[in-house]
Amino acid sequence: MLTYTPPSEVQTVKPSERPWLLLLLCVIWVLPGLLGHQPWKPDEPASIGIIDTMLNSGNWLLPTLAGELTLERAPFFYQVAALFAKVLAPRWLEVHDAARLASGVFMALALTFCGGAGRELVGRRSGRVVVVVLIGCLGLLVRGHALTPDVATFAGFALAFYGMVLALRLPGLAGLALGAGCGLAGASASLFEPLMIALVALLLPALFRHWRSREYLLTLLLGGLVALPWLALWPLWLWRHSPELFAQWWAQGATLRLQGYGEFGLLREIWYYLSILPWFAWPALPLAGWTLWDSRLLGFAKPHIQFPLLVLALMLPAMMFSPLPREGYALPLLIPFALLAAAGVDRLRRGAAAALNWFGVMTFGMLAIYIWLGWSAANFGLPARLAERGSKVAPGFVAHVEPVAIALSLLFSMAWVWAVSRRRQRGRQAVTSWAAGVTLGWGLLMLLWLPGIDWVRGYQLPAMALRAAVPQPHGCIATRNMNPAQVGLFVYYTRLNLRNDPAGQCALLLEQGGGDNVDPPGNWLRIWEGGRPGDTRERFRLYRRDGQAPIPL
Repeated sequence: MLTYTPPSEVQTVKPSERPWLLLLLCVIWVLPGLLGHQPWKPDEPASIGIIDTMLNSGNWLLPTLAGELTLERAPFFYQVAALFAKVLAPRWLEVHDAARLASGVFMALALTFCGGAGRELVGRRSGRVVVVVLIGCLGLLVRGHALTPDVATFAGFALAFYGMVLALRLPGLAGLALGAGCGLAGASASLFEPLMIALVALLLPALFRHWRSREYLLTLLLGGLVALPWLALWPLWLWRHSPELFAQWWAQGATLRLQGYGEFGLLREIWYYLSILPWFAWPALPLAGWTLWDSRLLGFAKPHIQFPLLVLALMLPAMMFSPLPREGYALPLLIPFALLAAAGVDRLRRGAAAALNWFGVMTFGMLAIYIWLGWSAANFGLPARLAERGSKVAPGFVAHVEPVAIALSLLFSMAWVWAVSRRRQRGRQAVTSWAAGVTLGWGLLMLLWLPGIDWVRGYQLPAMALRAAVPQPHGCIATRNMNPAQVGLFVYYTRLNLRNDPAGQCALLLEQGGGDNVDPPGNWLRIWEGGRPGDTRERFRLYRRDGQAPIPL
């Protein structure tokens, strides 16, 4: 069975760990950052623009951004997020906060299924190690809390992998999990993701005898039947609605990441994912490397080694040679690294475990102290040098003492001290200390610094200033040098009629520029200029047409 692990390979772990502590750690990690801030770059402006259009137009089947169809991804994640917003906003939450709760739900599901995969593949009580390692991964921290379809895709991979490793014990449930995970990954992204899942699922019995069974064959058949509606319904509707749009989606969304494999790789940033993995997958990457090194004498013919290695051997090269390298696409790679890491944590050398534990405690302890000092500087001006530096980074920001945030921050800090002082097996203590430190740092940032971060990163201030500067009455406003995500976000905040206007019919023009202070060619009069506080590289300027000169777009 996949759950069997020879007792000589993994040290016995005393059953003193409490599952509710892991649940509490996950809740503390997931919740901060979901609520209370505006959409942030790089992914959230586009997502909220699409969701806002769905809510206002009533068309939930065609993702539209700034008046233009965006078919890079299938719309399932946007539909789920729009459903959250429709139910919860504006009565209880802002639209972007309510929609972002969908990311929290998908991330909670992803952690649950990754833990289940670790339990089935590595052994009892190893699932919690997988979850702890994932929580500690730096690449998952910001992406896992963002309003982006990448979170739903990550959950789809986690569910599909869980189905593959559950197959020999519960083939019926495993088939449902495999099919739903494959469908979720495809319905929130493109055909690249379900194709990777299908290749892993099909190659497992072809390469490894552990998966050569009737139970696994049943899992594959049931998984295919379950995945088919997920993958086919929206494309079929799109084809019936408009064959031209279907062809556009097929070229620009469904198969885009599968194009260009014949091109010379060095010209297409094949090293991108290898360059980000050392920090993106920390600490799972070095722990996975230790597992492979430790297994060299005992051999690699074990399910908990074969499965994650196959996933990496298939997905990493495919991603390296596919176009559009992005951090969000690397999220599924964290799962096999975490599985490998969990398999070797209990055999980690005493010195390495102590070093990782010490490094985590010192790093995040100092970070927590710095965050508290920054909060003190913003609210009370002490220390003075830090307060002066903060006023330059966030000009115009006025901090307010929030008792609830302070109380929760104190509880988080005390909980971290308790967590890192508990005695466990050395390897598990090291990864737990690191994960607890990551959770503490993120929680304190989102509780104590969130208003200041939002002041600098959010677009609500320039959007409201723009709306106040628009003369009344006004018609449409043309845009220049603005990407659709920015246009959609400004429409979300202002409800102004911003649009692409090549015919030159609009009397107003909104342009994005830098600090060069150069006006567009033509007969234009600047009536407003603004941007995010402290940002001199991204400026927005509003112009009024002076005369009848056409708009030079």
